[in-house]
Amino acid sequence: MNLFQKYGGADFWSDFLNVFYTRIVASELLARHFVDKDIDHIKSMLIGLLEVTLVTEGHYPEDDLKKGHTSMAITSAEFNEWIEIYTGALRDSDISPEDSASILNLINSYRQCIVSKP
Repeated sequence: MNLFQKYGGADFWSDFLNVFYTRIVASELLARHFVDKDIDHIKSMLIGLLEVTLVTEGHYPEDDLKKGHTSMAITSAEFNEWIEIYTGALRDSDISPEDSASILNLINSYRQCIVSKP
């Protein structure tokens, strides 16, 4: 069974993203990226991304990620904070340590596409 369905499909991951984004917008380091942004739209896009990557174990097109994040000027420290919050949300959502490690490895593989400032 794939990781998307293993934990309950779109409903589970939607709840996960609700927890995650509540924490992200509360982060002093990251909140600036979400001012005047449609968080519900972002979450909808991420549900699709999670489904693509967790069902098929596919890899999201790096050019698209880079294009979407370049103007955000995301720093390495911000990415690290994002990973820390994501890790906590995975743990608090009862994702197994092994599955969490797989998901975090996938996310970290996109670091060069998302971070544009040291």
